[in-house]
Amino acid sequence: MKTIASIATLFFLLPLFSIAQTGSISGTVIDGESKEPIMFGNVVIESTGQGVSTDMDGKYIIADLKAGTYSIKFSYLGLKDKLIENIEVKAGESTVVDVKMGEDPVVLELNATVSAERITNTETAVLSMKKESTAVLDGVSAKEISKSGDNDAAAAVKRISGVTVEGGKYVYVRGLGDRYGKTTLNGADIPGLDPNKNTVQMDLFPTNLLDNILVYKTFTPNLPGDFTGGYIDVVTKNFPSSFTINAGASMSYNTQTTFNKNFLTQQRGSTDWLGFDDGTRALPATITQSGEIPNLQNNNAANFDFDGAQRLVDMTHSFSNTWQQIRQSVPFNHSFSFGIGNKFKFENQTELGVIGALSYNRNYSFYENGTYGIYQLTGMYDNINTLTSNLALKDTKGVDDVLWGGMVNIAYKIKASHTFNFMVMHNQSATTTSRYLEGTKDDDKDELFQTQSSRFLQRGLTTFQLGGKHTFLKFKNFEVNWKSSFARSTQKDPDLRYFTNRYDEEYDLYRIKPSSDRTPSRFYRNMAQGNWSNKIDFVLPLIHWSDAVKDKIKLKAGFAHAAKNRTFQENRYSFENQQINFNGDLTTYFAPNNLISISETGSKYANNGNGVYIENALDSANIYDASQSLYAGYGMIELPIVSGLNLITGARIEYTSVRLKTYSHKVLTAYPELDGIQNILSNLDVLPAVSLNYEPTKKMKIRAAYSRTLARPSFRELAPFTSFDVEGGYAFVGNPSLQRTITDNADLRWEFYPTNKELISVSAFYKNFTNPIERTFNPKALNPEITYRNVDNAYLAGVELEVRKNLGFISPVLENLQIGANFSYIYSQTTIDAEELKAIRAEHPNAPSTREMYGQSPYSVNGLLSYKNDSLGLTANVVFNVSGPKISFISIGGTPNTYVQPRPSLNINISKKLVKGLSIKVSASNILMSPYRESIEFKGKTYDVSYYEPGMNFSLGIKYNFEKQ
Repeated sequence: MKTIASIATLFFLLPLFSIAQTGSISGTVIDGESKEPIMFGNVVIESTGQGVSTDMDGKYIIADLKAGTYSIKFSYLGLKDKLIENIEVKAGESTVVDVKMGEDPVVLELNATVSAERITNTETAVLSMKKESTAVLDGVSAKEISKSGDNDAAAAVKRISGVTVEGGKYVYVRGLGDRYGKTTLNGADIPGLDPNKNTVQMDLFPTNLLDNILVYKTFTPNLPGDFTGGYIDVVTKNFPSSFTINAGASMSYNTQTTFNKNFLTQQRGSTDWLGFDDGTRALPATITQSGEIPNLQNNNAANFDFDGAQRLVDMTHSFSNTWQQIRQSVPFNHSFSFGIGNKFKFENQTELGVIGALSYNRNYSFYENGTYGIYQLTGMYDNINTLTSNLALKDTKGVDDVLWGGMVNIAYKIKASHTFNFMVMHNQSATTTSRYLEGTKDDDKDELFQTQSSRFLQRGLTTFQLGGKHTFLKFKNFEVNWKSSFARSTQKDPDLRYFTNRYDEEYDLYRIKPSSDRTPSRFYRNMAQGNWSNKIDFVLPLIHWSDAVKDKIKLKAGFAHAAKNRTFQENRYSFENQQINFNGDLTTYFAPNNLISISETGSKYANNGNGVYIENALDSANIYDASQSLYAGYGMIELPIVSGLNLITGARIEYTSVRLKTYSHKVLTAYPELDGIQNILSNLDVLPAVSLNYEPTKKMKIRAAYSRTLARPSFRELAPFTSFDVEGGYAFVGNPSLQRTITDNADLRWEFYPTNKELISVSAFYKNFTNPIERTFNPKALNPEITYRNVDNAYLAGVELEVRKNLGFISPVLENLQIGANFSYIYSQTTIDAEELKAIRAEHPNAPSTREMYGQSPYSVNGLLSYKNDSLGLTANVVFNVSGPKISFISIGGTPNTYVQPRPSLNINISKKLVKGLSIKVSASNILMSPYRESIEFKGKTYDVSYYEPGMNFSLGIKYNFEKQ
């Protein structure tokens, strides 16, 4: 790899030593009205046709000009062209020409600079990036997010065409999620926070800290190769061009949560409101320091182990008695944000930019109108008209979500040719979930089945990034971009409590039934992951050999290295019962006098007595260590074939090694080859890409692309131990035999930009998968068990339509109205695993051998109608979103799969400026009161697996913005 890097670097550096004594013209182009930099504007020398495009900061440089006088034409979509004449260029010097489109240009003295900071948080900026991108790109800006009222990145990203969100946090692009998607922060790797997923939880990023979210839907060699559906880049706030300060606060009322005295919760810690546990839920020190848990002794034998018996007593008594759930009222949902930034200019043409931001959100949700059920096909499919109910429960659930984040971003510029930046960000989240279910179970419908769970899930992500961008004017504008990043994520699931009992209403009798129900248990799970990534990119622009072609050839190359290291540990303790009755009160049941103790019958005999005692519910802790190393290099060329037609082609090489070590005795018995650290995966992949971008007019673009990408299994999917999902009620087992998936992608898109703020686009795409990884059930397991397997093949195809248009073309009266809408239709098909298909056809002989891919929605629709009146300081918008049904659970045998049903969402937001810098905003969300529903369809009947109504939200917010002019 080092040899390849050296050769490639020399290849790019050789042309730089043939520089003649020439001069250059450089400058910045901004919009005279908005003061924003104009990205990707055209700058062309009239006499030669030689030209460039402005960059993300609105900057341009035309180098290698012989001494003389020139005329330059500036043009940009939607703005009038501007011609500047008699610009003098001297050998060895740079003439600076800064232009405000719509105003008179300013020609400055030699080597002077005037700069404007890159603005990327507006709709216009995102549309400009989309138009000029070499890949198929979509995105949402901070200004658009503000219109929709979304508080986190997961809620915001679903406004993008072809994007849906599962469970409020997991993003699917073009019907593909988890391992088929990739998320970065400012282009750098970040670790996931869910041990069972291969993707980042997008709800962890408060929108107040973001400039935009970009979704790349096609692969080019300068992007990571491990995405198929979409590559999501979360871009944090950039520093401003002058001193700014902003602050905001809001509160919201939910129709069935706020001030509801029946809100279900649990005993809290003093720092829960900050998103982390204060130690209240920590695993007792007696457990961690006392070694293995001794067995219960009740044999009155002479060889009675007093030390072991006492250790069991001490361990059992060390757990806190926090089982009983609580009902109490909760206040308004509330949020706060604050940001401050400035730019400092120095005499030596250097600049320092600084921005800091902080955001805090706390939201409560509650329902007691829910239902939960498990249904099964019992018998042959053709002979049965109804499904059997195994479980029919009423569902009550209270959730308390805390999310806060803080960041500092510092940038240092040297003359506008060299920029260094440093960013540190921390995001913290905690979700307190209390759930109670009651109803009937199939084994005894004469008594009530009652179960409850109490959970505190703590997540944290800390990121450090250091990077630079360098343009060497004397070396043909050779560019070097580099970034180094370290990110550490933690997920702690301390003291997840699970309790199940039966209740006979006729006799007012409670009992615990371990023969068919899970015994009372406490889970402790900890995961930590560190990601270290480094990358460097080189760009060498060259003048085209044909005078008729104005665009430059761009040679690009780069190298990247990424390393991931994860540790995971899970402990589970069951609370067994020796002759103790349960009376319905958990606090009494787990009181000290109900726990075991040592009883002595004489100096020679003793036993542990009767009572509740603990057992280790696992053969040993579910522990694994995993690591992944990736080395990558790429080369590509952006080649203008003729004017308006560009070829982008190249390839990326990625070498990946995944190593895993597990410590479970059961795992080593089943997989003896895992005794020690093993290379589970080791692959060298060449990923080619080729695309054609044709621009018949300045307002139109046609794209066609082919690429090959891959998807790797997650650490958890490879780790072969069993973990229990309390809420889902099933076991999850990893598969160390999984292989990576290879995908061939084809894309076609037509784009039309009536103005720089409007867009009409149509896309079509097709993806073919080799060795796709699919979620499946294990037909050999006695209890419901989920695993992952490679299946033979799969494919996915779809179309997307997007429109952003001002309605003034209909009538001048509608000039203040704008619509935005996108629609996606997606069809997929994957082969069902052979063992699973055999189990399905044992009950349903005519069942198909294929199904749609897990989690893929057949359609998604987004709509936005916005009104803006600057003279009144008034903005208003109506936002709509819905996505089609998708598989949420793979059922066992011939039972049909469970689907999440469409849930239309309609929100209204109104904002009014009060005085300069101060505005208020009122919003209403979930106006349609759409319920959440997971269900099974069987022979014309619908069986609800999960159903609840979340209520409507009304919010009021105030915001202050100050910017020094």
